[in-house]
Amino acid sequence: MRVALRVMGLVLSASAALWLAPGCKEGPEPQEAAHPTPPAATLPLAQTARPAALGPEILLPDIRILEPSSFYLVDQRSAGDRRLKFTTTIWNAGPGPIEVRGHADPTTGELAVQQVLHVEGGGTVGADFVGTFQFEHRHGHLHLAGFARYELWSVNTDGELVQLVAKNEKVGFCLMDNVVVDEALTTQNGGLVYPIDCEADVQGISPGYGDVYVAQLYEQDVVIDGLPDGRYALVNVANPNGDTAEADYDNNTQTIYLTLSGRRVIPD
Repeated sequence: MRVALRVMGLVLSASAALWLAPGCKEGPEPQEAAHPTPPAATLPLAQTARPAALGPEILLPDIRILEPSSFYLVDQRSAGDRRLKFTTTIWNAGPGPIEVRGHADPTTGELAVQQVLHVEGGGTVGADFVGTFQFEHRHGHLHLAGFARYELWSVNTDGELVQLVAKNEKVGFCLMDNVVVDEALTTQNGGLVYPIDCEADVQGISPGYGDVYVAQLYEQDVVIDGLPDGRYALVNVANPNGDTAEADYDNNTQTIYLTLSGRRVIPD
């Protein structure tokens, strides 16, 4: 008989309704939109037990990031900055989903985000609060703030990282299932669960699925004003501060070497 899970916070039902909303994953950056009123529960913001204290029945996600791709440069923005653009895919290789839900904090007015962990055999438990949902007006929906970080480094002749020359350190993501990365995992875990949905009540990435942010979207870049031509390393990191509980924190980084030459980006 399984040992009962003891938690200090909210126990959430696995049958929570999904609020469907238009996605914004491809195409040019949209114009500013009106701030919506997101559906979210108003709940006490009490911390809950760390996943390590919850026992072996917890199905943790394993957050990973694919090698960035689709590189190009832009320098025609009104702000006058020059940007290295690229596509990023964050995916889930674990047995459990990455799931987060927003709760309105009555004292601050913010949407605090709590991670929800799934239990073997069914059911969910509330874990720690992992950040906030922020409305991204250029995308027209809510993002989990700080879910990724992008860094550009100078390198020596041996390819070793020398100096951080550009960064985008607080990249927000709306979490959803929009590309299959490992079909075997999707079959084992029942397939797509989190459709195009960027509201506050629930966001997530199922096992085997990835969340793609194409190069054309806002924030999919680093500013490289004044950077000379040469060879660099682009380092993309998912879950950079370790706020979201997962099975392995050591596989969240992808590095690719590339050469900037005039208006060209040449990956190694």
